[in-house]
Amino acid sequence: MEIVQYCINHDRNYKETAAKYGCSYSQVYSWVRKYDRQGTDGLNDNRGHRKAEEDLTDKEKLERENKRLKEELRRKEIEVKFLKKTQRIREGAIENAPKIARPALRHRGKIQIYESIQTTSSDERCSIQYLCQLAGISRASYYKWIHRKPSRVDIEDARIVPLIQAIADENNSLFGYQKMTYALNNNSDMKYNRKRIYRIMAINGIESHFRIDQRHSTYRKSTPQETKDNVLDRDFNAEAPNLKWGTDITELKYAGDKLYISTILDLYDRYPVGVVVGRRNDTKLVNDTYFMAITLNQGATLLLHSDRGFQYTRKGFSRMLENDGLTQSMSRVGHCIDNGPVESFQGFIKDMAKVLFGKAHTYEEAAEIIYRTYEYYIYRYPQKRFHGKTAYQVRQEALAADTPEQYPIAPNRRIERFWEKIEKSKAKQQVQLQQ
Repeated sequence: MEIVQYCINHDRNYKETAAKYGCSYSQVYSWVRKYDRQGTDGLNDNRGHRKAEEDLTDKEKLERENKRLKEELRRKEIEVKFLKKTQRIREGAIENAPKIARPALRHRGKIQIYESIQTTSSDERCSIQYLCQLAGISRASYYKWIHRKPSRVDIEDARIVPLIQAIADENNSLFGYQKMTYALNNNSDMKYNRKRIYRIMAINGIESHFRIDQRHSTYRKSTPQETKDNVLDRDFNAEAPNLKWGTDITELKYAGDKLYISTILDLYDRYPVGVVVGRRNDTKLVNDTYFMAITLNQGATLLLHSDRGFQYTRKGFSRMLENDGLTQSMSRVGHCIDNGPVESFQGFIKDMAKVLFGKAHTYEEAAEIIYRTYEYYIYRYPQKRFHGKTAYQVRQEALAADTPEQYPIAPNRRIERFWEKIEKSKAKQQVQLQQ
């Protein structure tokens, strides 16, 4: 009591009091706090002096039982909350994840369990040993993690995380690990391995929000005036720019309305040589797109492939292409894969626009979003087929070179087998009809 009184009388100078009476700063602080809360009773040492059950009054027995039940309930609530958290971490779809992801996800899961133990013990005043038992890990492994020293790889990973996060924040988490690797390598003297970037992103919960929706195209029925053979014949590889173009129209819905996007895509570098947005799906939309492409690439005598939409089967459009020295090619009826690169590109652009800029509420907003998305794609979107280069980089290099670099499309046997099956089914139906 003397020590507490001295400390209070000297403006609660804990350091001076501890030095005068030869005790620790924390001990003086603790005594003063107990005195403030409970008076002189708070300074009594009641350890080991708990009343025996038979010496308790009925009121004290009831209070003791209430206290025990409250403590037990609190403990159960903490246990349920903690187990839910760690169970969710353990069931993080590790088994269903790709092989490349599993080590990183397991590592991330362990770290999250350790962090849960640390925060729960601090917030809920639970013993570490009890929480380790609940989590099914040893106390030693937890303390090993607490006292760990970061390795050279850990330090380097910690340096990379903000770079990845900055790119993800800039494009609304558009990139997965492959595109993120290209983006980092394009903007740095360092060359990072994609597996390392995958691991860092998985451990830190940085993931792509880009998912391509499955959609069905709608076509306006019409009586074609001109139809052309499928000259392209699914040969989507081109040896240089301005040899093969593909074109298509798609619609984008916004706030109860929709606009139309007409694109002409160069199959060599996936560069959109013509893009026009309009309120109506009409011949003007197609003509404006064509004029834009041919004006920016004067002298190009090439192949232009499209589906059999009414805009492309007009005599006027066919004559216009013929006068400019272009060969017209059209998909077969019911074979959307004949124009697969352009149709998939259109869907890709709409999904990218959704991730980058969100929803539009007016025609002007929607049109601006589409044009900005095309700009982002052309100048800033790295592509695996082009070894991390953008469409703009590939096109500029090819136009400046005597012999452009080749970027052959890898064969996709799954798609090939699917269409082989369709073709066989159609042939079988034809035979049955003839019989």
